[in-house]
Amino acid sequence: MKRSLACLSFFACLGVVVLQASSDNPEHVAAFKANKSCPSCDLRNAQLGGIQAPGANLVNADLSEAMLYGGNLKGADLTGAILDRANLQMVNLSGAIGAMLGSAITDERTTCPDGNAGPCK
Repeated sequence: MKRSLACLSFFACLGVVVLQASSDNPEHVAAFKANKSCPSCDLRNAQLGGIQAPGANLVNADLSEAMLYGGNLKGADLTGAILDRANLQMVNLSGAIGAMLGSAITDERTTCPDGNAGPCK
């Protein structure tokens, strides 16, 4: 019985760690989801799959390793945003300004800022 409780406690603790690891700054994630504007926010590792945020203000935001799969950032201002290893597969980025997508993950379903199909450069 003690062994079962120890295992249960271990997995419960592990679950807490996994939940906390889903975003480095949950307050900034909540603010972005609510306002679609979060300049200079820390959105590293944020789970934003499917986010609908056309025209979003993400100037100087850190989106490193964020999951934005299937979202809409059409016309967003990404000037100075850090997009290292951000998952932008199937994201609409048409008309987005300032996007430096060098190490971001895009695919043929991504609409690049210039309106062309990805992968984006």
